[in-house]
Amino acid sequence: MEFDRFFSAGGSRLKSSKIRELMKLSGDPEIISMAGGSPDAGHFPFEEIRKIIDSWDTGKKAAALQYGATSGYAPLVEQIAGYISASGVKTRGQAILPTTGAQQAIQLLTRVFCDPGDTVLVELPTFIGAVAVFIGYGAEPAGILMDDQGLIPGDLEEKITELREQGRPPKFLYTNPTFQNPSGITMTQSRRDEIYSLCSRYELPVIEDDPYYELYFEGGPEDYRSLKARDTEGLVIRIGTFSKILSPGLRLGWMLGSPEVVLRCETAKQSEDACSSSFSQVIAADYLAAGYVNQYTAKMRPIYSGKCRLMIDCLRKEMPEGVSWSHPAGGFFTWLTLPGHLDSEKLLVECIKHKVAFVTGSPFHVDGGGRNKLRLAFSNSSLQQIEEGVKRLAGVTRSML
Repeated sequence: MEFDRFFSAGGSRLKSSKIRELMKLSGDPEIISMAGGSPDAGHFPFEEIRKIIDSWDTGKKAAALQYGATSGYAPLVEQIAGYISASGVKTRGQAILPTTGAQQAIQLLTRVFCDPGDTVLVELPTFIGAVAVFIGYGAEPAGILMDDQGLIPGDLEEKITELREQGRPPKFLYTNPTFQNPSGITMTQSRRDEIYSLCSRYELPVIEDDPYYELYFEGGPEDYRSLKARDTEGLVIRIGTFSKILSPGLRLGWMLGSPEVVLRCETAKQSEDACSSSFSQVIAADYLAAGYVNQYTAKMRPIYSGKCRLMIDCLRKEMPEGVSWSHPAGGFFTWLTLPGHLDSEKLLVECIKHKVAFVTGSPFHVDGGGRNKLRLAFSNSSLQQIEEGVKRLAGVTRSML
């Protein structure tokens, strides 16, 4: 039976993620995949999780295995509030909603803000997962240029003005300001001041998706102060996740923002999954309460930093002239720019033959650009895989040039 005629317009807009397709390659032990931005699986806090579960009394066991409230497990909400406050963000007068991963937070916010045809503003490049959500709901992402300091304020203001004059005022700005996925670029503090000031002046909501901010290699937390920490008007909705500080397998994130927005998202979530995993929420609440998160991030920062340094050193040593890359100060990724005539999709086809994989640049660009860009993840590769993977990639790149 042919089902095409039964699919909704939204269903027809759905497209498979290139990253998800490439992650299927991880089952081939011969392929060195620098595609998926996964945490280092060799350092998950398994023992801490075991200790947490072993300590549960009858009440905790029941809470972990029972249905929960859509608004979240109350002790977890309390712990998230304390955790966020420690980063300099004021939570008083704001609401918190645990979600099934940060991806669901993006999805819920898009659902409550956007109708088909609405415009949302994103960075060029931007996170593939967010673009998939926006397009799935019929929203139209418009790109804002970046430089090595992050979003360019002048381009943002120009785009806001242009869209308003067209009768299409944007619904929100979506930004991934710290060690951005995919570019690795960090929005400077002065640039964050400018971006927040602009959005305040134009009354433009901001969705700040900031999953990597604790995984810095340089400086300290004060160097990565969030947009939400500047927010005096309830303009910014901040998204966080346990995927980078505990485990992506628990599928747990959260949003913090104006109660009016968060309550609307909670209502939407009731018809999505009723509640996020109670089991995951009880684990996460105890994980935060025990202070394990600070121990884990302190351990992982030098591990990821070492991998990043090695990848940059290998790129410098192996890559032919004309190829450049970003120099991230944290996170999981570096972003390569090839000579303009070289298409990263054609490069990937050849690289697969040589058992190495990455993510091509075009899916991160909502303007059709990025053909000569590619993303490399260093986070879940061993040091040996990074060396060999970059060597293979450079060899294929050299031959195609």
